[in-house]
Amino acid sequence: MYRIKLISVSNNELKNEALNIYLKNDYYFSKISDASQNISNIEEDIETIPDGVHKNQKNYKLISFNDEILGVVDYLTHYPEKNTVLIGLLIIKNNRQKEGIGTKIFRYLENSFKNKNFLKIRIGVLVDNQIGLSFWKKQNFKEIERKFLKFEKSEKEVIVMEKEI
Repeated sequence: MYRIKLISVSNNELKNEALNIYLKNDYYFSKISDASQNISNIEEDIETIPDGVHKNQKNYKLISFNDEILGVVDYLTHYPEKNTVLIGLLIIKNNRQKEGIGTKIFRYLENSFKNKNFLKIRIGVLVDNQIGLSFWKKQNFKEIERKFLKFEKSEKEVIVMEKEI
């Protein structure tokens, strides 16, 4: 049996835990930026919400798996439409990938969203993020569209995917 907990990032120690996860996920971050990650990236990710979204829809959490902090999840509830959750970021430390932990964490999140009466989960995956694309396809997400989004100084093609729950 395993235990999963989501922890709100509410102080500098927890921000440093999140930064540690970012720094241990160079594959993903190399896809969106040439710069290395730092504490201001964490603070920006905690605060940033799209126009028209209320602060109470934003969730930025550390993921504890069997009392070890292994990941970060960032999601918006009732976005982009009612009864939909948009997962903006779900990362697990590189050295703990390929162990099935990501799938267990995603199942936990999916069940939690379902229990709160959400009907769909939406994600966006960079076209050149083969690891992420493979993971989300394994979770039965289906492509619904492609679009270009701005990441720092460049635009990147993103595959928008959805799953009904």
